[in-house]
Parts: sequence; structure tokens; C-alpha cells
Amino acid sequence: MTKLRNRLSRLSVAAAGVVLLSAGPSLGQSVPIPCSAFARHAYGWKVLAPVMLDIDGRLLAPTVGTTLAAGSAINGVKLNEALDRECRNS
Repeated sequence: MTKLRNRLSRLSVAAAGVVLLSAGPSLGQSVPIPCSAFARHAYGWKVLAPVMLDIDGRLLAPTVGTTLAAGSAINGVKLNEALDRECRNS
């Protein structure tokens, strides 16, 4: 009975892992930037809401209230360029 329980337990953990890994975007897919979390102004972009971004394989979580000046970079990522490209019409 114990062997069967251990085997079922391992199988359920493996199945849960497969489900969790397949739930996120796969490699090569781009996740859209939530433009409502940012506002454009004269000096660049301002962060309005908490957000986690995956840009070029790097996770970024800019602080609410931060102003992202034009030409600046966070951890080597030019977030302003991505916002200009994705959220220009928002």
C-alpha cells in the first residue's frame, strides 16, 4: 500500500509540474506590456500600477511612481523603447 501511495504521489507531483510549466508562455512568445500600468508624459513614462514585465528574457518590476526618463535603461533593458513601441497609441 505504501509503495502504491508513493508512486501515486510522485505521479501527481510530476503531472502538476507539467501543468504549471505549460501554463506560462513558451520560449519565443512575447507577453504584451500592460499599457494601462504606464502613462506617457513630457519626460518619458511614469509607472502607475504594480507590474512585472518579461522583456528579452529579463524580469523587471519598476516601482509605482517611478519616472522612466527617455534614453534610460534598467538592468540593460531600455524600457522606454519597449513602451514607445507597444503603448504609443494608448
